[in-house]
Amino acid sequence: MRKILTSIILIVTFASNASSQEENFIAASIYNFTRNIEWPDNTKGGDFIIGVIGHKSVYDKLKEITEGRKMENQNFLIRYFDTTKSITQSHILFVGFWQSKDLQSICEKTSSAQTLIISEKDGMIESGAAINFVVRNGVIKFEIKRSNIEKRKLIVGNALVNLAYKTY
Repeated sequence: MRKILTSIILIVTFASNASSQEENFIAASIYNFTRNIEWPDNTKGGDFIIGVIGHKSVYDKLKEITEGRKMENQNFLIRYFDTTKSITQSHILFVGFWQSKDLQSICEKTSSAQTLIISEKDGMIESGAAINFVVRNGVIKFEIKRSNIEKRKLIVGNALVNLAYKTY
């Protein structure tokens, strides 16, 4: 019984660490994407807003990473949205795995905004995401769909394109 309990504790600890590493990677990547995407001049006033729907731990990590930092002359403001209806204007919107089912309606809701949509579920690049995190051979990577970025009047840097696992 003791061996089983020890095994369960180790599995839970490993799973927790793996999840934490995933959140750290995604949050750090989103922060770094801000350096490789160019937003139109009309979006460069006020705060630089990164919205998160459906992944509270990524929201928490983003708040931690961006604290006291700026995007050029804009302060970072990280917002968490509980529902699709609560989404407001954002420069970046990260759609967590469990909200992926709502991606098309999220894209429609933000269609007139210069919002970079990022997701984390296979197939979401075809559903409107500009950047999508995927796991390949146990490693988190990202794919890019340039037309989904350009549709939002954003410009993606070549350095980011070169780092992508796959570009469409």
